[in-house]
This record gives sequence, structure tokens and C-alpha cells, in this order.
Amino acid sequence: MRRLDSRLGWIEKELRANFARASRAGRRAAKAEPRAAFAAYRSQERALRIELTNGATITLPVKLISALKGASPKDLRAVEVLGRGGGLHWEGLDLDLSVPGLLSSLFSGPEWLAALGRIGGRNSSAAKAAAARRSGRKGGRPRTRARKDPVRGRFAAE
Repeated sequence: MRRLDSRLGWIEKELRANFARASRAGRRAAKAEPRAAFAAYRSQERALRIELTNGATITLPVKLISALKGASPKDLRAVEVLGRGGGLHWEGLDLDLSVPGLLSSLFSGPEWLAALGRIGGRNSSAAKAAAARRSGRKGGRPRTRARKDPVRGRFAAE
């Protein structure tokens, strides 16, 4: 019985640590990613209007969102904002869409992707820092050695 109690205590401790880690990640994502404050379907325009938490408003024609193409206006009007604005939900369609994913699919040009890369590059973790320290102790990135390619008969980097 004592062994079971200690195992349950360990599981509870691990769950709390995972929850805290996920909460921190969610707060960081809320600052870096576009989030919806409000969403509504406009039937006259046949468009979805999304007000973001940063003050921007985006109106998207439904025809650009493949998952919503065949939906009726009644189903489209029932849009709900999920959680902290990271998603949109349609109960009647049994559909959830990620707000950052939806916007990145529409704005997938090189400028948008470069901005996402800068945000991702800023993220760090204890594991990433530890790996960098271990690599540094070993002398950094390993050098490539030149070897002769048996097929081409010339030197190539390994």
C-alpha cells in the first residue's frame, strides 16, 4: 500500500509540473500568435469576420476556407471562439479551426513565414540550453572530413 501511495504522489507531482509547463507555453503563445477576441459570420458578404486581440479585424470570404465551403449560413452563424482565442468552433459542423493556422495558411508569403521563424527562433528551453552547453564542451559543431567518393573519384565532405 505504501508503494502505491508513493507512486500516486509521484504521478500527481508530474501532472502538476506538466500543467504548469503547458500553462507557461500557452501564455507565451498568446503573446506571440494571433488570437481571436470575437468572431461572427456575415451572411450578406458570405464572409467570416474575426476581431483579433491585438485590435486588428480580418474579414475572410468563406470560399477561401475549404472546411467551410459547403456549410449553410445557419451553421456558419453558430461560430464560437475557443479558450483564449486560439481556435474557432462550429458545433453543428463538428469543426474546430486554429486561428494562427487559419491566418498563416492565408498569409503564407515569405514575409509572413520569416516573421514566424523569428518568433520560433526566440523560443528557448532548459533542454535547448543544456544541449548547447554540452555541444560547446565538445568543441562546438563537428568539422566535416573530406573523403574520396568511390563512384566519382573526387573528394566530398562527409
